[in-house]
Amino acid sequence: MNIQINNSTKADLFAAVFQNMKLFSDSVNIILDDERMFLQTMDSGNVSILELNIPSTWFDKYESTNMTIGVNSIILFKILSTRDKCQNIEIQCNRDADKLLIRFYSDNKSIFDKTFEMPLIDIDAEFMSIPTIDYQAEFSLPSTNFANLINQLKMFGESMEIECSEEKIVLYSDSQDYGKMSAEISIDELTSFVIDEGEQLKMSFSLSHLHYISQFHKLSKEVELKFKHNYPIQIVYNLGDVDTTLRFFLAPKISDDDE
Repeated sequence: MNIQINNSTKADLFAAVFQNMKLFSDSVNIILDDERMFLQTMDSGNVSILELNIPSTWFDKYESTNMTIGVNSIILFKILSTRDKCQNIEIQCNRDADKLLIRFYSDNKSIFDKTFEMPLIDIDAEFMSIPTIDYQAEFSLPSTNFANLINQLKMFGESMEIECSEEKIVLYSDSQDYGKMSAEISIDELTSFVIDEGEQLKMSFSLSHLHYISQFHKLSKEVELKFKHNYPIQIVYNLGDVDTTLRFFLAPKISDDDE
């Protein structure tokens, strides 16, 4: 396997994805087949799922031998944190090898090239098949705005409640100790908004998990949120090209009324 990223914007994006991965899971399996790089991992509490899909055409060079490699995301974070902004990325691994070779290089001679050998690990994890469903409400907003709202709501409670209708979207959190915060999002201020006619959704999600997800906001200018009653929320960052996405699925909190 030999993968190269020579476009500086894409190299920054690729590094940012895996630098934030450690917030989600200590270790991940990465599938490299003829058509794409794909990974899927679940957080330690088995509440949320992360999926990364990057088509082979996104890379400047992509030679794969249809393999799955297991990596420690904390070690990978340490390696990527040494990369200078102008450096390209090359990743190599033979099918039977027990190490991943990662190289950072550039034409700038004042920046030193760096090479790392990263041990691979065996991860006993099965990939989950996530069905395609018809969501009742979908909307997009600037990812920075989303991250700021999550950070603010997290100061006032452990859960984010969302109420969504054809007229408005309201997010709020509250606790006995810190009081309550609510934020109303005008439909006119959204990049896109679709909801089933007459639908009124009310759901609750963990703010600590939403906080981890919102840390990826620098990957994309927009973030898309999709809702269906009693189903996980889907949160999507588009990484620039067609079918190049980072997706999260977070299970809702179930109240007594939902049981």
